[in-house]
Amino acid sequence: MPIAEPAADASGAPELPALTPGFGVAFDDLYRRDGLVALDRAFVDALAAADAALAGRLAAGRSDPAALSPKEESALILALAPQLERFLARLFGIDAELDALIRRHEEPAPIWSVKRQFVQRRA
Repeated sequence: MPIAEPAADASGAPELPALTPGFGVAFDDLYRRDGLVALDRAFVDALAAADAALAGRLAAGRSDPAALSPKEESALILALAPQLERFLARLFGIDAELDALIRRHEEPAPIWSVKRQFVQRRA
């Protein structure tokens, strides 16, 4: 399926669609502390709705960062990554593109599984 070329303005430059962030955030908010605090609150709320236990781990880690060992901190960051990825996709309105990328990434999973099993049997 061919990709449609974007429309051009009078100067010949392509017209890009307006990008409006989600969660009631404006781009100017990203440059102000209160805007970032609001964005963080939106992330924590979205995280709590998706995974309350993980939101609890994040809250505990934030309240006492010194209590986390380096390994626990790394595990928390890795656990948060998919949730943050989904949040950022919603923030910038690229959910469909993220879903397509995830599907494309998962397509060869059965092949890699068979290869891994083959190597494990040989080793």
